[in-house]
Amino acid sequence: LTHKVDRERGPLAANSDILAAIDFTFAKAKLARDMDAVRPTLNHEGRTHLVAARHPLIAKEQVVPIDIELGGDCRMLLVTGPNTGGKTVSMKTLGLMVLMAQSGCFLPVAQGSEIAVYDDVYADIGDEQSIEQSLSTFSAHMTHIVAILAKAGPKDLVLVDELGAGTDPEEGAALAMAILERLLAIGAATVATTHYSELKTFAYTRDGIENACVEFEVKSLRPTYRLLIGIPGASNAFAISQRLGLADSIILRAKELIRADHAQFEHVVSDLEQQKRLYEQMNADIAERQRHAEALEKKVAAQQADLDKKKGDLIKKARQESAALVRRTRREAEDIIESLKKQFDDQGIHARQAAMQEARRRLTEASEKARPGIVGQKHLGKKIDMKTLKPGDSVYLPKLDQKGTVLELHGKELEVQVGSLRTSVRAKDARFLGHAGAGGGETLMNGAKAPLGKAGGKHAWASAGNGGTGVYRQSGRGTTDLLGKTATARREIDIRGLMVDEAEGVLGKFIDDAQIAGLGEILVIHGKGTGALRKGVQAYLKHHASVLSYQFADQTDGGTGATVVQLK
Repeated sequence: LTHKVDRERGPLAANSDILAAIDFTFAKAKLARDMDAVRPTLNHEGRTHLVAARHPLIAKEQVVPIDIELGGDCRMLLVTGPNTGGKTVSMKTLGLMVLMAQSGCFLPVAQGSEIAVYDDVYADIGDEQSIEQSLSTFSAHMTHIVAILAKAGPKDLVLVDELGAGTDPEEGAALAMAILERLLAIGAATVATTHYSELKTFAYTRDGIENACVEFEVKSLRPTYRLLIGIPGASNAFAISQRLGLADSIILRAKELIRADHAQFEHVVSDLEQQKRLYEQMNADIAERQRHAEALEKKVAAQQADLDKKKGDLIKKARQESAALVRRTRREAEDIIESLKKQFDDQGIHARQAAMQEARRRLTEASEKARPGIVGQKHLGKKIDMKTLKPGDSVYLPKLDQKGTVLELHGKELEVQVGSLRTSVRAKDARFLGHAGAGGGETLMNGAKAPLGKAGGKHAWASAGNGGTGVYRQSGRGTTDLLGKTATARREIDIRGLMVDEAEGVLGKFIDDAQIAGLGEILVIHGKGTGALRKGVQAYLKHHASVLSYQFADQTDGGTGATVVQLK
């Protein structure tokens, strides 16, 4: 059997280690549950802040939680106070918390606690006198102190109980101050306890050291075990002796013998402790008021949120009702408009509109007959040959019923000078009259002739025939309306706000002017609105003799709020 076990010693040893790790993990979890422990925040900057720390070996019903602050500006804590006051327990609590945290255990502290990770922990606690080694209490302590000073570093924690005790008080106090100075120079985090009043003053005069004491209730001669940081502790030897029954005469004599400055210092310390208790009570009241205020703030915030929700619901409902009202009003308005249209129809509005359109049609026909160059009168000039056409040649523009001079050729387009106007036309929309420098005359309108030479140093054009359209005259500084319209013609017209019959009259005149100016495309801005004006305009364009096609404009030009019209 032993040989069989020996053959499996590798797996058995591994399993044993795994089971030990599992058992240790469950043990830590059970301990954390039993102690109501929490997970602290760890840091490597030497900063320790324990809130309501409880000694893990004292029953929960009896232990007094303490707050411990160490690190940062304060690298050393000097704890003073009477015997049996809890100084050593406070120091041991810190040491145990550090070791537990670095063993992976949760700590019996309040939430928000933080603890530093130290490289090593050195402690000199308890009476280590030894008859066998011929060591007194002082010698035993000093042996440990020597070893600690030789090994301690800036990332270590040093715990020293009753520093300098066991020898002459003056020498012991001086020695304790020198040791504390060395630990400060090393930079190790240190907690030390002492009875020496000189060390209390020493802590006040050195940077990096903070006084602390364990609170003691003189009336009941019982320690409260609460650690007060920032205040040195009084020994309370006279008060304790008096309460224990020592004769008053002896106590009075002792007070006479003690140095006056020491007595005054003890009195100041007592006052500080009293003020500390008063401030703590005030802070507790303030904290309670703050919690009450925070509860009220949460309640008010909840009420405000509820009001905001109700306000939002009311606004949403009002908007929905307003939108419904607008839609209903719009429908009613459209019904009224439709009714008015029918009423006007009954009075012959449509008949008048039809008569206006017929009059425009006849006017257009008459105009076209008076302008033979526009409607199929191809006899004026001849088709342009781009191979022979040159800048300076004379051409006729049927759409303008004007003669011009070719300035430049751009492919199938010509740039032509018509008086003071420069315009671009397609070659197929112009007729050739003659090359540069050629004389003679051309037929203008209704077969009449006009000289193409010079009159008074200026080009001269004459109208021909009765009822002909206006022609360009340039004699001195005079011009006709035709050239003015040609030079100032606009591409777009805005008819928003007009009634349909008003819009038709304005639009008909605009189309005529655009044609005279030689525009092939115009933009009619009618808006969106109810759509009545848009429908009326497009119905009018559909039957207009000069309109080739029409469609809604691009989004950049107005979308469905405008119509692009191509002219013949």
